Amino acid sequence: MGNWPPRVQAWDLLTRWTHQPALLRHAIAVEAVMRAIARRYGEDEDLFGLVGLLHDFDYEAFPAPEDHTVVGGRLLEEAGFPPVIVRAVRSHVDRNGLRRESVLEKALYASDELTGFVLAVAMVRPGRRLAEVTPAAVRRKLKDKSFARGVSREAVERGLEELGVTLEDHVALVVAALQPLAEDLGLNP
Repeated sequence: MGNWPPRVQAWDLLTRWTHQPALLRHAIAVEAVMRAIARRYGEDEDLFGLVGLLHDFDYEAFPAPEDHTVVGGRLLEEAGFPPVIVRAVRSHVDRNGLRRESVLEKALYASDELTGFVLAVAMVRPGRRLAEVTPAAVRRKLKDKSFARGVSREAVERGLEELGVTLEDHVALVVAALQPLAEDLGLNP
């Protein structure tokens, strides 16, 4: 739909700043989820995919709360990425104080933490299969504060609320979007 930078340019930027396999898998997973959300809402899949792929590209190099997405936003601008992508990336963390306004921004916020959490749930299932991840299983694990401690339960809830979706619906979308990538994500198909 839009005239966005090509995915290869986003991938090059991502892999210039990110080397940890887990962070690269997370980027690919969020990209797939964002594309699925774009389809659901009739939005631009390429735009949503680019934002999903790039949202944490600066995290490995600049993990400090005052730097993550701030430095990344500047790097995106310098690389010629349009303001809509820069703003979406910057707004996916609360500490930047940017109010999420567009479906793009709300979708990224609702999907970032939850995508990682769904993958963590799949990893502890007996068959390590995404198909074994149900909304009920995710809800149970969300209540277990010792499981995937790094995932902010408050951000998951706020993201669902901002996007206007239920946990059940969003988990189903996330699982469906990730299933074609199961092997690449270290899971069984």
